[in-house]
Amino acid sequence: MRNNLQLFLHHLHEEKTITTVIAIAISISIIVALGIIRQRRKTIMPEAAIGKEKKKPASAFIPPPKKPKLTKAERRALQEQQRAAKAAGNKGGGGKQQGNAPPPKQQQLAQTSESNAQKVKQETTNVSSNNNSQQQQQSELSHEDNTVDLFSHLPNFQELPNPHSPEFTSTLHPDVIELGMKYASGEIRGGNARCRSMLNVFLKIFQDYHPPADTPTTTTTTDYRTHLDHMVLKPSFTFWTTRCRPHCVSMGNAFTFCKMAVASLDRELPWEEARSILQDTIERYMQERIDFANHVITDHAMQKIANGDVILTFGNSHAVSVLLVTAKEKGLDFYVWVVDARPLWEGKDLLAKLQKADIRCGYIQLNALTFVMKQVTKVFLGASALMSNGAIYGRAGTACVALLAKDNHIPVLVCCETYKISNKVQLESITQNELGNPDVLMEASGDGNSNNSLADWKENKNLKLLNLMYDVTPPDFVSGIITEAGIIPSTSVAVLLREMNPQDGAYY
Repeated sequence: MRNNLQLFLHHLHEEKTITTVIAIAISISIIVALGIIRQRRKTIMPEAAIGKEKKKPASAFIPPPKKPKLTKAERRALQEQQRAAKAAGNKGGGGKQQGNAPPPKQQQLAQTSESNAQKVKQETTNVSSNNNSQQQQQSELSHEDNTVDLFSHLPNFQELPNPHSPEFTSTLHPDVIELGMKYASGEIRGGNARCRSMLNVFLKIFQDYHPPADTPTTTTTTDYRTHLDHMVLKPSFTFWTTRCRPHCVSMGNAFTFCKMAVASLDRELPWEEARSILQDTIERYMQERIDFANHVITDHAMQKIANGDVILTFGNSHAVSVLLVTAKEKGLDFYVWVVDARPLWEGKDLLAKLQKADIRCGYIQLNALTFVMKQVTKVFLGASALMSNGAIYGRAGTACVALLAKDNHIPVLVCCETYKISNKVQLESITQNELGNPDVLMEASGDGNSNNSLADWKENKNLKLLNLMYDVTPPDFVSGIITEAGIIPSTSVAVLLREMNPQDGAYY
């Protein structure tokens, strides 16, 4: 039995070897056949290509060189030469024309072509001369323009406009021109003061305004709301903004409020009644959004002042000055450090108010802030605008004070009315800012003495002066914002904007 099993296994092994040998032989034959087919294809394809190439006729065409492009003047001159040669040929051949004179149409064409050629030559020379003059003017302006490239997108500081120019006197109210001159000269500064002055001028304009009378040729009655908006309010605001000084956020919001008040009037309402409604609306706006707001802000902020506090403030904020004077009248005992900076020296005006109110105070410049910060307990600052992201847009130097107070773990409280809230988001003071008069930087101190080293700075193309009016304080440096709605964190400004300023299309 065992021998039979071994014999069976031996035969099985021999059959496996035979099948493997047969499989290997078949695979080798297939590979050889494929190689022969590939070699035949390689030999056939070049012959076919050569045959096709032989069938194609050899092209003896040589492309001509490209002609140079002619200018318009050169093309016209070439046409004139061809016409003149054709006219000369007609003269020599005789033809049907009598005499040696060319036909009148050809004479006119020749004359017009000559005149056109002369005009084209003059135009080309004038264009080239104008281009050269423009390049020279641009180079001169580039040398005269000593603004910093990083702030070249901002409108440059403008000199005082001519108040007697017919461009202004023929279209604007006299009070508008007078207020614009005060804006440009710096006589009126501060968001509240500028906004209040603008609204008072609008009250005078409404008092003197008369709707345009309808003429017999007009088919429809004139809407005094549209005329008052487009012909009175907008030109006045544009004059203040473009010719005098860029408007602040408070002015933009108040102007939008006035436009909405005019647009909400009934069309059929007589102007005398509409005038009284507008006057009452604007007066109520000034009382509620400026006067009452400052009193409410004072009541909220006085809760943060205690006897023996050392308060530090910067510049001359109207809300902060009302707060300090009212706190003194309430019997609180505190000390105030007034920090000031050039070139406006606005802290001197606040210092005079505090001295008049018999408040103990001290006066330092911004570079000496680190020497007194250790004894300060609270910092109260003003703001020109509140951005929707909680940033504070204020007088240049505000961010430095808030940064140093934050580093010394001193609470920073910002007093600001809600009508100064803007719907914009600003992270730095480069995108949006205002350029002040660079000449005031030449004054070494507030007495008006000029430094001779900067007297001819406009003639020196390598010297540039930069006078930024505002800076942006990050919301992380602010402990709280005191408004008439209460003391809120900087993260809640967007919510307050939605609640207090629901109007759209404001001149923020």
